[in-house]
Amino acid sequence: MIQGAYLVLLSIAGCFGQDDFATLQEMLDHNVERYKLIGVDVGAFSANGEWLLRGQSGERVYQEGTPISDKDMFIMGSAGKSMTSTMAARVVAQGFINWNTTTKEIFHDTGLFDVHESYWPSTLEQFISHGSGAPGLDVVVDEYYDMVDYIFNKTSWEADFDNRPARVFLSKTLLENEVTVPQGTYLYSIGGFTVAGTMLELATGKTYEQLMMEELFEPLGMDGCGFGPTTTDPSLPPVQPWGHLGDQWGVNIAAVTPGPYANVASPMIPDGGLHCNLDSWNNYLAMHLREDEDFLPKDIWEYIHNPITQNFYGFGWMFDSSNPLTGKTLNHGGTDGHNFAQCFLIPRFGVGINIGLNQAGVMSQGSLQGAGFGKVLEWIGTHMLGKEIGAELRKIAEDTMYDDSLPH
Repeated sequence: MIQGAYLVLLSIAGCFGQDDFATLQEMLDHNVERYKLIGVDVGAFSANGEWLLRGQSGERVYQEGTPISDKDMFIMGSAGKSMTSTMAARVVAQGFINWNTTTKEIFHDTGLFDVHESYWPSTLEQFISHGSGAPGLDVVVDEYYDMVDYIFNKTSWEADFDNRPARVFLSKTLLENEVTVPQGTYLYSIGGFTVAGTMLELATGKTYEQLMMEELFEPLGMDGCGFGPTTTDPSLPPVQPWGHLGDQWGVNIAAVTPGPYANVASPMIPDGGLHCNLDSWNNYLAMHLREDEDFLPKDIWEYIHNPITQNFYGFGWMFDSSNPLTGKTLNHGGTDGHNFAQCFLIPRFGVGINIGLNQAGVMSQGSLQGAGFGKVLEWIGTHMLGKEIGAELRKIAEDTMYDDSLPH
């Protein structure tokens, strides 16, 4: 039934060409050049993982000449938060921990460290739903700069490196102080997902990286995903896309040379330190669309596909049910400051969209690159599901990108 509804809408959508581009490639080539998008890989897919639209345009490094390929990897940033949450769901399903397991039980009662009494009720599900009381970016930068220095000094991308001691240090630093806001109040936390990752590590006796490989990447064939930078190789020609910084007019653009400290600190991988190519990301997202009961029980799928915090955020997803045409949508964007990734799921029609870019200028309101990103997203949505839905997807993306409470 879902596939039938999609085919009807696809035939209608063909009547609503935006900017009159004959093909996806023509649209991408035009917008990448016109809006200085640098490099883009974008796709739309069905619940069975079939690509409905797929294309790339641009360069790995601005004006260097090496083209973006369909196997290139992109920094997920906070678009990977739902992956951490889905791994957590697998661990919960196996009985190692519960959604309502508290910091008091995991850290305080075990004697690992003292947790401030105000954090005692904070639960696993609240840490992966921005409702735990953990601080946002402003507090972390202003008050926890020693912790930030510590975790970057402890950063390593060696495959067998154990980040657990630094994750315990981060958790202790945050949890020994009073909550920033009461539990259940939405605050986009910096470090909250890493606290959750630490809880999972302690409950299972495995590292976060082991859990992600065993519970997500390997079962879903996500061999194009990994931890940290897509590459630390600074040589040219580039082996992967480099991130870019620039002004809002796209006049001054600078590539960010890869290196071990060019992205997130390795202890904070659970918050935003994953990377993927679009094929592997598709494997994961399509599985969410079809709610595969061989992967997770039905009741857990239903639970993690609904918001926990203030009726719009939960388990690494932003939920929007405001438009009756689309029904409930799930989306999330993410950045490390010089790359950007975004995904949408529209369960009513059994389709999704994912896009990776090697610049983050799209997040600057009023920027040239932001306008180009909106054009690409709207064209994809329009040619899949019609003009109204294309405009709605662009609106959702812009509303979340330009919300100051969502630093991604």
